[in-house]
Amino acid sequence: MKTSLEKSFEVPQQLPLVWEHLIDPAKVMECVPGVQIGDKIEENKYNATVGLKLGPIGAQYKAKVSYESIDEENRKIILQGNGVDKRGNGNAQMDMTMTVSENPDGGSNLQAIMEVSISGKIAQFGSRLVQSVSNQLYKQFVSNFKKRLEEAEQS
Repeated sequence: MKTSLEKSFEVPQQLPLVWEHLIDPAKVMECVPGVQIGDKIEENKYNATVGLKLGPIGAQYKAKVSYESIDEENRKIILQGNGVDKRGNGNAQMDMTMTVSENPDGGSNLQAIMEVSISGKIAQFGSRLVQSVSNQLYKQFVSNFKKRLEEAEQS
């Protein structure tokens, strides 16, 4: 089962600070609910664990997260995550392209396009529930990311 999301949000912080946080896996991944970044495998590739709950079923994925592309000139990153359920109940994959631009009136605008594919038990719940949960996770990410930027700006 596959679902797509296209989202954007604004932050009052300037582009250099926002970009610095987006390209640092430790800073950005701690903002994603259920994700714990692990060891660095190689340049821009990391082990991770991802916890996900849809309705009555939860899954813990052993995952690999990679920055497939970091385009500093165009302020665009491409992230990819692949995971296997630790209990063997399916797989998940996420491809995300995020671009950051300066707002004319100050601050920064972030736009994300995500493709999420899930197989196994969780996929039985259908794309509507997966999209609903993805929207909730995205809102939590935005809230956490904004808070992280505010803290960085104050220090």
